[in-house]
Amino acid sequence: MPQYIIENTMSNNELSSLESHINEISVVEVYDLASDIGRECEKIIEEYGPATVSNLIPKVINALEKLENLASQNERENSMLEELNNRIQCLETEKNEKAEYRKRFEKELESIEEQWRSESRELLSLVNRLQDENRRLQKQIAATPTGALPTAPTIPSPSHQPNEAQVIQNLTLQLDKQREELKAKDREILENSAELDQLTIQIDRLKHAGRESRKRQKLLQMQIRTLCEERADFLAQMQDQHREIVTLKQRLGIAEKENEDLICSKEEDDKPRFTTAELKEVLSERNELKHRINDLEEELAACKPLPEKIEKPQNQHEETTNEEEDDEDRPVQGPLPCDPDDAPWKKTDSDSGIRKFFRKIFSEGPGSSGTGDSFSRRSLSQLSKMALSSGSHSNITV
Repeated sequence: MPQYIIENTMSNNELSSLESHINEISVVEVYDLASDIGRECEKIIEEYGPATVSNLIPKVINALEKLENLASQNERENSMLEELNNRIQCLETEKNEKAEYRKRFEKELESIEEQWRSESRELLSLVNRLQDENRRLQKQIAATPTGALPTAPTIPSPSHQPNEAQVIQNLTLQLDKQREELKAKDREILENSAELDQLTIQIDRLKHAGRESRKRQKLLQMQIRTLCEERADFLAQMQDQHREIVTLKQRLGIAEKENEDLICSKEEDDKPRFTTAELKEVLSERNELKHRINDLEEELAACKPLPEKIEKPQNQHEETTNEEEDDEDRPVQGPLPCDPDDAPWKKTDSDSGIRKFFRKIFSEGPGSSGTGDSFSRRSLSQLSKMALSSGSHSNITV
């Protein structure tokens, strides 16, 4: 049981690490992986033949296509997550700014309320003091007799007048200070509103720049995908050219083995040779001589008796037909070449880059060995005709 639990935990850890690696993979890495797999499959095919990999490669292609789709989906999701994170950050910054502004506003309100409370307390104390003084004066007036002369005037004493004047002055000064403070607060509010407007303009510019950068990123991702597909096509073409070069080398080796008797030795270099012009003259003379021979045979047939005349035209007709067949066979100089695999009428736009990359491996699996066998069955006469028809060999040994 504990061993089974350990194995399960290891498998879970491996799966989690693999999932994290898949989440981080990109389309470029998928194409690099496909190129590596293609090289390894090419090595296996060269060593053991295409039959060993014919059943495995379609599954690998399907897995790589799914991985490519997942990588592209992952990139789209990552871009969406980045956009959402940027929006969240912008909203958080706006929220923090609003919270700070609210805190400052609340602090200012609290300070204003405290000042108002202190002023109200001072004013209440002043009112209470004046009321007490008023009561005291009323009691004094009530205590004095009505017929007696007033010892003091009804006007309040001069000792109380300066106190009231000072209080009024203090109140006016406080009011002026409060008005100045309110004006300063209004100026601060206007400055803060202007700063907020500037910050909103900067935020809008940054948002616009972020949108443009995302558009550029998407365009770059599309360009990267197209470049990866073109790279896969170029790699497939290079592999096809490499295979064609290998097959041509094999054919060249087979042709050299078959045409060892046509290779000139060093001792035969001094022998006389015909040029192409001389060969043409010889062939034209041969044809003229054949025509003269035919004319002479017809004259001989006319001079001979009738039964022989009947037999001769038949022989002549057979000879002429054989010569015509030989003349008809002469222009044919080897088989026609096969159509290339990268011909435009063989391409399909529906295949993906990975499928184009691996399609070439299956197309030349069973047929690659047949080309060497067909080439090995060529006769020496066909090869000699091909050598005569080519313009590079101007000198031919007799």
